[in-house]
Amino acid sequence: MVDNIIRFPIGKGEKRPSNNFKQRLLLKLYSIPIFHRIKWIKRMLCKEFNLPLSTSISQGFYLSAPNINVGEHTGLGDTFILAFAPVYIGRNCSFSYRNMIITSSHDFSEFSTVIAKPVIIGDNVWITSNVTILPGVTIGNNTVIGAGSVVTKNIPSGVFAAGNPCKVIRKINFKK
Repeated sequence: MVDNIIRFPIGKGEKRPSNNFKQRLLLKLYSIPIFHRIKWIKRMLCKEFNLPLSTSISQGFYLSAPNINVGEHTGLGDTFILAFAPVYIGRNCSFSYRNMIITSSHDFSEFSTVIAKPVIIGDNVWITSNVTILPGVTIGNNTVIGAGSVVTKNIPSGVFAAGNPCKVIRKINFKK
């Protein structure tokens, strides 16, 4: 379970993580269809965000801060990642389209303060379409998250889970 809470109070000297100019420019260039095909732009994007070169990045990918760790052979699809806290994504993961990983929320008692919790996604995980993963969630290895799910709590390894809120539907057995 992830208990690391990071607080960003406004006006108290703590700056929220964000992309620098070069990172914003690379993401913008990569979103343009003709530039999306230029390999050196993808290499620069991977280098700037510390992504393995084996990472597959779709045109709609956006990362709000360079606070991410991705394993080899992962496909990020059309994924929006708000990474005020670290996001860990394992090896051989696949993100389909229109997904979000959100690591932060506002503190209800002091709305100007942002609180963030890390998100951990294991190896061999498939995040299907329109999935939202909320702060502090851990998704185990060999798991599939069904379309339209909102993941609010930890999901164990080796299951198919779906719904809003996301719940385990059944165990699955991957055959290699």
